[in-house]
Amino acid sequence: MTFAEIDWAALGQAAWTSVAIGLGVMLVAGVAVTSSLRAQDAKAGGHGSGSAVFNVLTIACVVALFAAIVIGIYIMTDK
Repeated sequence: MTFAEIDWAALGQAAWTSVAIGLGVMLVAGVAVTSSLRAQDAKAGGHGSGSAVFNVLTIACVVALFAAIVIGIYIMTDK
């Protein structure tokens, strides 16, 4: 394979897509950790409803991360 045979447009698209998805996954993971810690703080402070809201947000983020993993595996094995 020579230098001229590389599809630079497809390579650039793959690079930008992976960067965007990677940053999105990191953002969701950060929200999951933050909401989990805030749920613990709310529970310790006696705010049960606030704790429940943060726990729901944590669960939603974990489900989204799991979905991203499943979709990624599916895409890798489908090609």
